[in-house]
Amino acid sequence: MEKNREPDDTRHPAIIDQQNRLDRLRDDIFRLGLEKNVVELELYGYTIVPGVKSLEFFDELREAILRLSEEDAKADRALPIAGPEGKSALVAQLLVRGRIFEEAVMAEAPLTLVTYLLGESCQISSCHGHIRAQGDPPQGMHVDTPFVPEPIPGFHHTCNMMWCTEDFSLDAGGTFVVPGSHKRGVHPTPGNSTRKMAIPVDAPRGSVIVFTGNLWHGAGARTLPGLRVGMTVYFSRMYARTQEPLNELVSDEIVARNPPRFAELVGRYNPYPSDRYGFDVAKLARYAGKTNDPRG
Repeated sequence: MEKNREPDDTRHPAIIDQQNRLDRLRDDIFRLGLEKNVVELELYGYTIVPGVKSLEFFDELREAILRLSEEDAKADRALPIAGPEGKSALVAQLLVRGRIFEEAVMAEAPLTLVTYLLGESCQISSCHGHIRAQGDPPQGMHVDTPFVPEPIPGFHHTCNMMWCTEDFSLDAGGTFVVPGSHKRGVHPTPGNSTRKMAIPVDAPRGSVIVFTGNLWHGAGARTLPGLRVGMTVYFSRMYARTQEPLNELVSDEIVARNPPRFAELVGRYNPYPSDRYGFDVAKLARYAGKTNDPRG
């Protein structure tokens, strides 16, 4: 397929840009060997990407999340996620709390799959550590398109990376999913009936689970001693409100030391919000064509 306008190409430049974006994405998928993962995302709504980083990287990621969780507890800003008596916790705003988290979100293979789902203009909505403790109840089944009324659109508003710093399994309290539920277009039924449809995702330490925002999923109950530690990077399309105000939180220094796409992922060029009419006109042109999609 063509990369540039030929002399007799009468197409609008925006259409040529669309073609080039699709070609870039296609080339990345084949270069990284992600064809199977793309098929699994389409069929099941989730896929497992092994060997994203070294095991040492995942060990450091786990240690950093646990250390920050202890800091939060000492500063009385812990975020419990299993009731007041539980020991499971969320560790928020990781992207501004350590260089290792910046490196993780830019990992090429999972980010390519995110781009396949949401386009080049997507943004990071939040970056959280998830700690599940033995004996705490499982998380309720849900989708990552909260507040979207049914029928949930078939195209993806959001998606997620789950970084597995240990083996995810039934006993470890790993992620449960209902394969194919991303095509139902509805929210899970409250209660236990949806969980009975779910299966645990068996993902080895050192892998990343990528799943669509429409997939029914939830964290399981850990029965093994110790803690299950993972990290989610939650992505949304650029027009969706983010969970964390990353453009305000992330410093220019952090942006400067990362690849150019990092700035876009944290919302540096997003035209919303504006202190004047509607949107920042100076930033709008960057998105005007890309958000028509063909993975822009």
